[in-house]
Amino acid sequence: MERLGVIAVSVREGRRGFAFAQWLHEVASARPNVDAQLIDLRDWPLGAYTLAKPPTLAEAEYEPGSLPHRWAELVRGLDGFIFVTPEYNHSFPGHLKNAIDALFPAWAHKPAAFATYGGWANGARAAEQLTLVVTELRMIPVRDQLNIPIINHALDDRGMPTLDLVHKKAGAMLDELIWLAGVMREARAAKLRG
Repeated sequence: MERLGVIAVSVREGRRGFAFAQWLHEVASARPNVDAQLIDLRDWPLGAYTLAKPPTLAEAEYEPGSLPHRWAELVRGLDGFIFVTPEYNHSFPGHLKNAIDALFPAWAHKPAAFATYGGWANGARAAEQLTLVVTELRMIPVRDQLNIPIINHALDDRGMPTLDLVHKKAGAMLDELIWLAGVMREARAAKLRG
C-alpha cells in the first residue's frame, strides 16, 4: 500500500487550490493499494526555520508534540507527495518553502509530483522552481506534471476540473507517482536492512 500525501499549498482566502487538492485526493484514493491523505498547509503554520542547527540534525530533536515534530512524523510516514500549488511571481508560495525547510531526512528518497495552477503558464513556473528545491532534498520529481488552467477554466460546481485533458494528465502523473513511491519505499527499506 502506497501512502501518498496530497498537500494543499494555498492558504489564501477564496483559494481555488483546495478544491483541486480535494479532487486529486479523491482520484488517488480511488486507486487500488493507495492510502491518500489530504494535507492542508493552513493547519501547519510552521514559519521560517530559525534554529541554529541544520534541519538534517534538528529534525530528530524537535520537542515531542510540537508542531515541527508532528510535521516531521506526518512527512516521515508518507511514501510520496503531490504538491498542489499556485504560482506566485514565477515561483511557489513562501510558506511551502518554510514547510519544506523544516525537515530534511523525512523528505529524502521519496517522489514528488506537482499539480499547479495560476495565470497564463498554469503554474508551470512554480513546478520548475519546486523541482530545484525537492531535488536538493534528495526527492525524485515526477516528470508528468498537472498544470491546471484557471483562465477560461472549466470547473464543476465544487470547483474541480472538468476538462478531459486535465483528467488524463492527472492519471499519468498518478501512475508515475505511485510506481515511484513503491520503488523508493522498497529501496529505503533495503537501505535500512543494510
